[in-house]
Amino acid sequence: MEIISDIDSFQASDESVLTVGTFDGIHRGHQKIIEEVKTVAKSRGALSTLVTFEPHPQLVLMKKDKPQIKFLTTRDEKIDILRNLGLDRLIVLQFTPALASLSPEEFVRKILIEKLYMKHFIIGHDHAFGRNRAGNFDLLVDMSKGNDFKVDAVDPLLLDGQIVSSTKIRNLLQDASVSQANVFLGRQYSIRGKVVSGHGRGRDLGFPTANIQPMSENKLVPKIGIYATRIKIDENVYGSVTYIGNRPTFNLKHKVIEVHITDDFQENLYEKEVELSFVSFIRKDARFDSTEELVDQIEADKQKSLKILTQVKG
Repeated sequence: MEIISDIDSFQASDESVLTVGTFDGIHRGHQKIIEEVKTVAKSRGALSTLVTFEPHPQLVLMKKDKPQIKFLTTRDEKIDILRNLGLDRLIVLQFTPALASLSPEEFVRKILIEKLYMKHFIIGHDHAFGRNRAGNFDLLVDMSKGNDFKVDAVDPLLLDGQIVSSTKIRNLLQDASVSQANVFLGRQYSIRGKVVSGHGRGRDLGFPTANIQPMSENKLVPKIGIYATRIKIDENVYGSVTYIGNRPTFNLKHKVIEVHITDDFQENLYEKEVELSFVSFIRKDARFDSTEELVDQIEADKQKSLKILTQVKG
């Protein structure tokens, strides 16, 4: 997959069939659109192309008094997922106030037609673009008549009677419903991060943990609680149980992500970059009256995680 990050110095020489959007999560609804782009591109002998934005438009446009949205995929995560989906080309547009100020017509003409030689636009069922999100399917149909391109809309993907969307998946993760979120994503939700130093309490209790700091502060971390997880270290994947919370038994003020590897593992992970995948929610966080009660519960969580991981494939 060719990746273009500087649209100003790029000029396509081949026709493209493309789609445009933030594609946060690259969930199964997004994948349906991408498959349609690939199918049409192959039939036309054109390049299948996805146009996305960095940073996420909401980070640029959101008012300062509003809570900052958390995202399902960072730029690098998005690129890696798309690379495995078989696209020919990825265009990463730098989202700036200047880009946001373009009218839908200007965006289509100056970027999609003039720069990317677009001949067919595949749009999601509810996609809007351009200044004030005024661009939509009807506008594209009108523009296509005088600009030598075709446009098609892809119906939403329904799973369990629900439309698959990034917002829905965020809500599920914030409600600890990771199993259902994974169904909508088509893979297990994951966080990439670096192992940082902790207080060593897990090791003192007989359950050494790796403290994970996400690579991006804008990455969505699931709801506080205990989860069955898998952790990828270098190219190896290990079973694990993960705690997200502020450890009420020890009265901590800040939230941590602590991972105990259930497989036999002895290496020092400090400063190592890892990827943590969430398989299933185990239980809510709780405060314990004694260290002994806490140790007993951690062992129970570990055993439950081991059982879940034998039942759910990675």
